[in-house]
Amino acid sequence: IKRLPSRRILPCSSRNMIGDIYRLSPGFNRLLWFLMLWRRSAFCPLMSLRRALHFVFKVGDRTKTAKFYRDVLGMKILRHEEFEQGCKATCNGPYDGKWSKTMVGFGPEDDHFVAELTYNYGVGEYHLGNDFLGLTLQSSQAVRNAKNLGWPITKVEEALYLTHAPGGYPFYLIDMDQPTTDPVQKVCLGVSDLQRSVQYWTTLGMKVMEKTEGKKTVLMGFTDHQCKLELRDISGAVDHGTAFGRIAFSCPREQLPDIEASMKKENQKILTPLVSLDTPGKATVEVVILADPDGHEICFVGDEAFRQLSAVDPKGNELLDKAIAEDKSDEWFAKHNKQKATA
Repeated sequence: IKRLPSRRILPCSSRNMIGDIYRLSPGFNRLLWFLMLWRRSAFCPLMSLRRALHFVFKVGDRTKTAKFYRDVLGMKILRHEEFEQGCKATCNGPYDGKWSKTMVGFGPEDDHFVAELTYNYGVGEYHLGNDFLGLTLQSSQAVRNAKNLGWPITKVEEALYLTHAPGGYPFYLIDMDQPTTDPVQKVCLGVSDLQRSVQYWTTLGMKVMEKTEGKKTVLMGFTDHQCKLELRDISGAVDHGTAFGRIAFSCPREQLPDIEASMKKENQKILTPLVSLDTPGKATVEVVILADPDGHEICFVGDEAFRQLSAVDPKGNELLDKAIAEDKSDEWFAKHNKQKATA
């Protein structure tokens, strides 16, 4: 096969792309060049292979938290896992002891944005900052559930309500019928410099979906049909408190080294270089943990292994309830007239 000449990678907008391809040497060389160009240029929809997965919330009371997600929002327990020591990628925060992870959502993680609830044994409360500004979902049933259960809920505007998960995390409920697709629409994060943040997320492959000048917000995403990321300029420093979370995305495993390399090239912070994470009895996944200019933690995980790891466990509900029942820490602290630690 004749060696192909080095050529400029054409932008997606180039009207002459196909013509340039076909002016190359004929036959197999032409096909090979087309495949290389498709893979390496903006013409290749690589970014559309990235998908929003979940947001990580630290919780101090699993009983109340489970009630909120199951009974108020109407989500399902997708899987529950217990760990004897802290995560190598600090998934549970800067804690070395025993912890648990519970994934909750409206459907399988393959096509739904879900919540990851991390519980550190012995920690009962976390300090909120101004970093996480809300998760928005569409479900009139959730609105009715909150009202019927007496869960605090406030009307913000027509067909929009605000409620809070245990720990103080804000959730916005759109009072409309739950869609057949994922009801979770967006996650909002506070930023100190909107233009800088948009540039950062653009580097990671997101595109701007919508701008609202009055509210100083920009809506971004990898594709139109996924949960979006909303950035809101808070006109000041971002405080992550101790309750700081983490937003997670997947990508083809082969893209992980490229993501890490591109962040190094841009002199951006890498919290955890490419590392493998084990879950007993389940698939081993590879992740890279980043931090944006305001310190928001971002996880990219290899999609192929994550799809295996994130398979719905039909025993998820049972495992969570069992773990809650066996956790006698509340009783122990009450018996000794003490309180759990506040992080």
